Amino acid sequence: MPRFMLLALCAALLGCERVVDLDIAEGPRRLVVEARLERVLGAVSGTQVIRLSTTSPYFDAAASPAAHGAVVTVTDDAGGVTTFTESGVAGVYTTSQLVVVAGRGYSLRIDYDGGRYEASEVAQSVAPIDSLYLDTPQPGRFSGSDGVRATIDFADPAGARNFYLWDQYVNGIRQLGPDTSFKYRVSASDDAFDGILVEGFQPYEGVDIPPGGAVLLRQIGLSEAMFRYYFALSDQVSADGSPFSVPPAGVRGNVANRTDPSRFPLGYFFVAEVSEARLRREN
Repeated sequence: MPRFMLLALCAALLGCERVVDLDIAEGPRRLVVEARLERVLGAVSGTQVIRLSTTSPYFDAAASPAAHGAVVTVTDDAGGVTTFTESGVAGVYTTSQLVVVAGRGYSLRIDYDGGRYEASEVAQSVAPIDSLYLDTPQPGRFSGSDGVRATIDFADPAGARNFYLWDQYVNGIRQLGPDTSFKYRVSASDDAFDGILVEGFQPYEGVDIPPGGAVLLRQIGLSEAMFRYYFALSDQVSADGSPFSVPPAGVRGNVANRTDPSRFPLGYFFVAEVSEARLRREN
């Protein structure tokens, strides 16, 4: 075959494009619960926020619909009941009357659209961040070699299993994952560092702090159940379709539908202490 004909055939094959319309069943609409009750060390407040929404069709580009008109209450193990009221934003329920106490049990109840949803958690304590500073990248999977990273030191309590979740904000924007391929929340158990002083730890090792950047780093205490939830969630969002990836699956949180268990909700309920540290990188 003449060379010009071969090139023309290759160009034609590469230029072919087939549009495939996928008919994906929507499935039942589910409630989505984002319920964190927190006690920030050194800045105790009774203000708490719970966000409720519902799932939407797979190809819908709009934001998930808010779950308006729910009745939301939290009861502690001493019998105290706190009612959350819907704020000026649909689906956002707030209170200023709930101060979290570490070690106390809390139960969430949501009545929405004819269903009753419940979850229970014990408020977890957390080791305080001793120091937050900037340092050059440490050896790691996503660390890179340029720039500076937010770095912390803290002492893990000995004699108990502790579980952590870290949130990092740069200029008010929460960071997700340390690399463009893997978008997940950074969490860990203390199996490898029980009772020791952790120094030079960079939770978001791939995130460079720009000149003038304001950093907020939050260290959150998790229960073992919630650690496993975040671990499973990370497995799902970091799956790349390779033979070694976990198979796609829905990740169930700890909120149950008591009215119709088959229509389980998505999301979570946890109660925790939080240690916060801030800094700003100079220009």
